[in-house]
Amino acid sequence: MKKNTLTLAIPVFNEAESLEIFHQRLGKVAEQLIDQFGLTIEILYIDDGSSDGSAEIMNHFSSGRYSIKTICFSRNFGKEAALVAATECCQKGAIVFLDSDGQHPPEILPEFVRRWKEEGNDVVYAVHHKRQDHPIKQRMVGLFYRFINAGSSIEIPPNAADYKLLSPRALEALKACQERIRFFKGLSTWIGFKQSAIEYEPEERISGTTKWNMLGLLNLSSEGVISFSTAPLRATILLGVGIAIPAMLYGFWILFSSLLLGNDVSVYAALFTVTVFMGGLQLMLLGLVGEYVGHMMRELKQRPIYIIAEEHSQKAKTSEASDAFGG
Repeated sequence: MKKNTLTLAIPVFNEAESLEIFHQRLGKVAEQLIDQFGLTIEILYIDDGSSDGSAEIMNHFSSGRYSIKTICFSRNFGKEAALVAATECCQKGAIVFLDSDGQHPPEILPEFVRRWKEEGNDVVYAVHHKRQDHPIKQRMVGLFYRFINAGSSIEIPPNAADYKLLSPRALEALKACQERIRFFKGLSTWIGFKQSAIEYEPEERISGTTKWNMLGLLNLSSEGVISFSTAPLRATILLGVGIAIPAMLYGFWILFSSLLLGNDVSVYAALFTVTVFMGGLQLMLLGLVGEYVGHMMRELKQRPIYIIAEEHSQKAKTSEASDAFGG
């Protein structure tokens, strides 16, 4: 039964304007997957503390030959927490994660399932064919992936989206990861197994604007780097060596010039500049180490990753009932 069960997990945060259109598209694809692959399908919506009535809209969705389940958080815990909730609250079987704004087109889901069912891939993920972002953002994304992969034992695919499928055994492996702070893109690569990439072009949002801002992206990026790379800590060693060697050589030069050559050397301005520079550098490096320590402290506290306020569910309709309702 596991091999024929698929959960379509959709994190939602203030997407009231796009939800009905998205659900109609997703429902049609779900029916197609049932016919084509004989799957038992559950659509799982995770409301991440929306304040625009998204939860009320999802609670009134009508099921077809697929079941619908809605989970509402007590507040906004973030997308990574919503993905964790999806893995813990889904049916036993495979799972697909996709966004509710329409940028992850549901119509390519049959290809995800085909690569899982027919080609034996355990992780199938979507990759941007060509990013349409601002050139500065594209460079920053490229630098992020080079940086995180530089100090990691795994290679996280650049430009991979959160639009991906995990087979039953890949899902169980992901559940075995006990981190409180999750970086989903890294973990889905770390678990291994046979993986396959699907190139796609993100579609325009159905409505509204992205809920991500620069601060949120930087926070997610920093957590990803801290979770999967020690490159920043190793860079501090190289930086320290790079400063210490010239400083030592300059000190020898001052001694040589003043003691052996008899030159008058005015070092007050240089000492003041170096002292201020070193003080600022030490504060910066302490802050970097503090980020890692803070990360460990949050893990040790073991607070819940999310808190569920309420749940709603609708069972799948039988074929006869579905036909009676025009399904």
